[in-house]
Amino acid sequence: MTTVTPRRAPLTVILAAVVVLLVGLQAIARMYQTLDNGVVAVIVALIGAALYLTVAYGLWQGNHVAWILALIGGVLALLSIVNGDWLSLVTGLVLIVLLLLPRSRQWFARVTR
Repeated sequence: MTTVTPRRAPLTVILAAVVVLLVGLQAIARMYQTLDNGVVAVIVALIGAALYLTVAYGLWQGNHVAWILALIGGVLALLSIVNGDWLSLVTGLVLIVLLLLPRSRQWFARVTR
C-alpha cells in the first residue's frame, strides 16, 4: 500500500498569497470608504473580497490563471506610482518578485504538465 503525500506550496507562493490577501483587505477598505457606506458599498466590497480570496487560494493551489492574474495585479500596482502611492508600488514589486522566483515558477509549471 502506498500513500501519496500532497505537495505543499513553496514559501514564496504562500507569501505571495498573503500579500494578495493584504492588498485585497486594503482595497476593500478603500472601496467601502469611497462609496458612502451604503448597500452598494457592501456589495462591491463583497465582490472584491471574493475576487481577492479566489486569486489567493488559486496561488496556493498552483492555479496558472491565478498566477497570471496576480502578476497583472502586481504590474498595475507598479503603475500606481503615477498617483504617488508608494505602498502599492512596494507591494506590487514584492508580489512580482515572489511570483517570478524559480521555486514559484516551478510550482505553477507543475500544474500545466
